[in-house]
Amino acid sequence: MSTSDLGDVCPSCHEPWLRPTNLPGRYRCVNCLHRFELRSVCPNCGEHSTIVRMSSTALYMCGHCQSSMLAPI
Repeated sequence: MSTSDLGDVCPSCHEPWLRPTNLPGRYRCVNCLHRFELRSVCPNCGEHSTIVRMSSTALYMCGHCQSSMLAPI
């Protein structure tokens, strides 16, 4: 969560308005309206990671390169 507790930070607009949708592993920014999918393979480095799609504490950062595991859809 962001330091202001508004929500997770959107990878597109970098504002704290990322929210989960009704589909597991899918997120939408209520600020810029971009949609994202949580991937098990990092879009930046290709490292595979185990993800928990139904968790409210899902990790969005790659453990290898620290980039976002969210890909735009």
